[in-house]
Amino acid sequence: MSLIPDDSEPASRQVASAIRSEINSGELAPGAKIPAVRKLAERFGVAVMTAQSAVEILRSEGLIYTSPGRGSFVRSDATSAHQEPEGSAEFVEITKHLSALQATVKDLADRVAQLEDAAGRRSS
Repeated sequence: MSLIPDDSEPASRQVASAIRSEINSGELAPGAKIPAVRKLAERFGVAVMTAQSAVEILRSEGLIYTSPGRGSFVRSDATSAHQEPEGSAEFVEITKHLSALQATVKDLADRVAQLEDAAGRRSS
């Protein structure tokens, strides 16, 4: 599966949305292991950091949990954990926009950290 390059939604949100759909449809059942970040990156044709951001989005929504050394898994209450925000249509749109902005800022911060690490290694 590949992402829509012309989509205004960041790649990390598109990946999260695809995995969320698999969870909501039951394709990824409660307790199922989410593919490793590297596998997600390969599957969706994105950078590892973008796939990591998608996992973070799903974790922040309460759809998955991560067990260090074991991986990420679908929560047993995943289908009820993620619910669309309630309120006016304007509120819902603003909330979606803010979530997209938050994911973009996180993705940019991750990229800056990678660049700083790379620059630090070169100057050593």
